[in-house]
Amino acid sequence: MKTLALTPVAVRSLALSLVMASSGNAIASDALEPCPRDVVDEYHIAVNRQIDKAVARPSSLELTVFPSFQPESGVRMAGAELYLVEFQSSYWYASYRRKSDGWHLDFKNVKVTTKVNHAPLHAELAQRIEQAYLKAIGNAKKSERAGLDGVSYVFSSSSAGVCGRTWSPHPGSRNGRLVALMELLQQHTRFSLPIDLQRSEKAIGRAVDALEMD
Repeated sequence: MKTLALTPVAVRSLALSLVMASSGNAIASDALEPCPRDVVDEYHIAVNRQIDKAVARPSSLELTVFPSFQPESGVRMAGAELYLVEFQSSYWYASYRRKSDGWHLDFKNVKVTTKVNHAPLHAELAQRIEQAYLKAIGNAKKSERAGLDGVSYVFSSSSAGVCGRTWSPHPGSRNGRLVALMELLQQHTRFSLPIDLQRSEKAIGRAVDALEMD
């Protein structure tokens, strides 16, 4: 394994600036960036593997968050069920091993605790959510913009074999609305009372309405 001369924080920032390119400019960001298919990214693969292991069910939609300096998390949709998996510490930083010759990354033997929340979702609404993300991924456009620090979002569907991503989008942009919808889905998994679930679904529905009108 190669030796890293930089500190974990410096390498983390550099990696995100190189790996997570986004579309347009910082204000627009109205199209996702396609996920690269020619790069083997052990970090993202390892994070997704741990999330999927925690859910323990095949999913049709995967929404994964990679912050620069905070723990990772992911939303998974399995049928009409939503799951939120939150890492209790950063997988990235937990993968570092300091030896006499410098810092080393090892994504194969990382021990990070996860917390799982789960909630049902109306089947028709679940289908609309999935279609909204699939449409956005299908409209992804490659660009040369790179981000530094911030938060990276990866939206994918393993069943459809598609993937798109964005980096710290402006809240008023289409990508910002995709992130806002994902945050509503995260919040939905924390509810258990029927009245709270109903109110949450109405808020989610309004967010999907806005994306469908774009």
